[in-house]
Amino acid sequence: MRKIFLTGFVFALMFGSTAFADILPPGQRAVDVCAYFTNTASVLNTMAIIGFETAPDGTKVDLSSFIANECFKPGYKFNTYRVYVLTADHSKVTSSPTYEPAADPEAYPTNIKLNFGTQYVSERSSVDHIKNAYKIIKLDLEKKQLIVEGVQSEEYYAGSDTPVITPLNADGTTKTTTGEKAFSDVDSSSPYFTALKYLKDNKIISGYADGSFKPGNTINRAEFTKIVVGAALSPTADDLMNCEANFASQTGYMLTVFKDVEFAMVGGNIPPWYLDYVCLAKVNKYLSGYADGTFKPEQNINFVEAAKIIALAMNFKSDNTDPWYKTYVDTLSIKKAIPMSIRTFNQNITRGEMAEIMYRLKAKIETLDSATYADIAY
Repeated sequence: MRKIFLTGFVFALMFGSTAFADILPPGQRAVDVCAYFTNTASVLNTMAIIGFETAPDGTKVDLSSFIANECFKPGYKFNTYRVYVLTADHSKVTSSPTYEPAADPEAYPTNIKLNFGTQYVSERSSVDHIKNAYKIIKLDLEKKQLIVEGVQSEEYYAGSDTPVITPLNADGTTKTTTGEKAFSDVDSSSPYFTALKYLKDNKIISGYADGSFKPGNTINRAEFTKIVVGAALSPTADDLMNCEANFASQTGYMLTVFKDVEFAMVGGNIPPWYLDYVCLAKVNKYLSGYADGTFKPEQNINFVEAAKIIALAMNFKSDNTDPWYKTYVDTLSIKKAIPMSIRTFNQNITRGEMAEIMYRLKAKIETLDSATYADIAY
């Protein structure tokens, strides 16, 4: 089927470039969103799928048929772009300069709202554009609708040709697994769901005894160390149990890993739950503690402290920089591992943010938005 065109009307040239300028929400920017049908080629012999748009004064802008996998979007930022389908025999009426599909009883709209046009994202986001895919099911002449179903949403990021794909429900809404939970307080609506499920499935984290994870809570240095060691070393039970003996023999039988992290035999104390993880981290030189010889396991950890330990644990190359933490922040930024919620260098990170960082590094996810050193404030 030949592609049908009416002469385009270049309406935008009649106005100043700021006449219809976007009024963006603070901290946001606009990205283009187009939509396409995955199986257009298979139906072009029986129907014509057309896009129709009008300018603000009612003037027609464009009327054209879609070919296979063509991604369509409005040419102007007015909500007047519509998609219609006509039978092949009826499509010849579109050659009339006065034809308007909205007034044609044999021009059928889609059964669901197609998502295309403009979408706002964070001004720090690296999303470049978005494509939404739909599948044509059938032309329902009784209901006078083109029945289509959502397939997937494809987010393309600057510097990458590989999109992040999110499945769509049949009605075009984003697909989620109803009722699925990573923890009792983390379901598929949580921004940390994917990260936490990955880390849990890979036995890097286990959460609290009550089945929760509390992703919004700050994370202390002991909790943080357990996750880092789990991600970097995947230690067995024997690795954990043997660390005390190995550490003691390597250090002249010292009975403390740090002044405030003691072995069980010191004064008959019960060892803290995190002892073996801190031990492994120190043996592997991920941790050096504070100048006074303490570790401060219950103290919250801030972002730059976390960045240094993570970079060392993952064996990333680092350089001498001023300030000292710039090299570690830059390294995580290159790996696209810094959640956009990190705003300051001394910010106490949350359990969810820590999980997100480790998930991106372990799973080698480098297509998500990531903060940079320049983005983060002092």
